[in-house]
Amino acid sequence: MSSSSAYGVQRAGAADDPTLAWLSALAGRAPLARPALIGHVDGMPAAAISLVDGQVVADPFRPTAELVAQLRLRRSGWRSAGDATPLATRLRTAITFRPVRGR
Repeated sequence: MSSSSAYGVQRAGAADDPTLAWLSALAGRAPLARPALIGHVDGMPAAAISLVDGQVVADPFRPTAELVAQLRLRRSGWRSAGDATPLATRLRTAITFRPVRGR
């Protein structure tokens, strides 16, 4: 994929099932487990990644290496965000209130 190509990433919805099946068939792979992300190059679906197991399918007739790398990064961010402790909880844990004695 050249730097002049525009790409985007979106979460796959139910209406994207045919697109996921098409990409999987092009790649000669089993259908992706959902939820998944779909990557587009110049507005056309070119690759997808399962958020469950990290399986990737990509159009073998298009250069998708950079897009696949972006999908993997997005998946790792999705996984870490799901495991993150909420900010309010981290703040309550970090700040300990102690009564002031002698007043």
